Amino acid sequence: MIKTYKKFRKNKYNALLMDAIIIVLVLMAFSWWQNKGSLAAQGQPAPDFVLSSLNGEIHQLSDYQGRQVLVYFFAPWCHICRASAPNLNDLRAARSEEDVMIFMIAQSYESITAVEDFVSDLDLKVPVLIGQEQQMQDYKIKGFPSYYVVNEAGELASRSIGYSTELGMRLRTR
Repeated sequence: MIKTYKKFRKNKYNALLMDAIIIVLVLMAFSWWQNKGSLAAQGQPAPDFVLSSLNGEIHQLSDYQGRQVLVYFFAPWCHICRASAPNLNDLRAARSEEDVMIFMIAQSYESITAVEDFVSDLDLKVPVLIGQEQQMQDYKIKGFPSYYVVNEAGELASRSIGYSTELGMRLRTR
C-alpha cells in the first residue's frame, strides 16, 4: 500500500491532484463542523423578525418576500466580521436591492455606539439592524459572522459561518 502511494505521488500531477483532494476534504469537514448546530438551510421558513435600523427605520423580514435576502449576523468586536463586512458593500454595488436585499444584524454588542463605530469605520452602505437575543436563538447563531440566504418564498436557502468574499456571497445569492 505504501509503495503504491509513493509510486502514485512520484508523478507531480498525481501529487497535486491528491493534495487538492485532501485540502477540499479538510475544508468540507471544517465547514461541516463549523455549521454543526446552526439552523439548517433546507427550505424551511426563515424565522421572521421586526428590527430597527441604526437610522430608525423598521424592517420586517417577511416584508421582503418575493426577493432574495442576505442576512449577515455580526458582532462589532469580531475581527473576521470587520474583514468580511466590506464585501457586503461590494455585493451591494454589484447587485441591486431588487435583486437581493442585504441586512446586517448586530448581535453581541456592548452598546449602540460600538455598532455605530463599526459601521462608520467601514463606511458600510447596507442597512444595519439592531439585533436581539431572539434572533440569536431563532437562527441558532454559534459564531460570527453568520450568513443566511432567504429565497423569494421566504425559505432558508443557504448558510455559512466565517469569512466570505464578495464572490462567495454573490455565488450564494445566485
